[in-house]
Amino acid sequence: MMRSCLVHRAAQIFAFAFLFAHACPAQQKTSNAEQLLFDSVNRERLARHLPILKWDEGLARAARKHAEQMAEQDLFEHQVPGEADLATRAREAGARFSHITENIAMGASADEFHDGWMHSPGHRANILDAIADSIGVAVVEGSVDLYAVEDFAHAVAVLSIEEQEKRVGELLTARGLRLLKIGDDARKSCELDRDYVGNSKAKYIAHYETPDISRFPGTMEKEIQSRRYKSAAVGACPGKGASGFTRFRIVVLLY
Repeated sequence: MMRSCLVHRAAQIFAFAFLFAHACPAQQKTSNAEQLLFDSVNRERLARHLPILKWDEGLARAARKHAEQMAEQDLFEHQVPGEADLATRAREAGARFSHITENIAMGASADEFHDGWMHSPGHRANILDAIADSIGVAVVEGSVDLYAVEDFAHAVAVLSIEEQEKRVGELLTARGLRLLKIGDDARKSCELDRDYVGNSKAKYIAHYETPDISRFPGTMEKEIQSRRYKSAAVGACPGKGASGFTRFRIVVLLY
């Protein structure tokens, strides 16, 4: 019997705790509990014609580490003392994303967690988030209760600098522009965040960061569609990424 619940909100991240009148040692196998929650999330999404979430090992590692921290410290929080925030710990666990949220729960039985989350607007929104495409789940046994974590994210592919430039170049050629090879000048311009480093200055220069490398910024798209340019060059460089969110850093030169 559920005695009470606690809802905690941090920014757009939500938690739900289930406290029972007669707490008893956790008995459910952790792997079974994680599979139960994973399947429950995708069942809800399928019922509403939303894409199912794929399992992400980086998110799962981050979720497990946080669940273990809560169990060890006997604390029910999104960030326990000495721990990084959600975005940072997910990135450190190997996840790459442009959007991330989290549900946490504590209680005697994992069977109760999903139903409780679905009856809480914030947690339900995370489960049914149309932006999310990936999930990692962890359930860890504490001294008395189970601690559960669901991390949801929109995953971003890990691409080399060369692959980033290739993909942006393909977008440019698909729009009728001839792709120029100008050595390292475009990459150097990207790194310095300046107009252009080199001798062949373009008519239009666009520096931008984006989590979606398959689209151009709106203003740049309008320039390309103006048909004023015949050729282009592209340079990519490492994103600044201090916040933990993955963004591609690009410069496009139009001639």
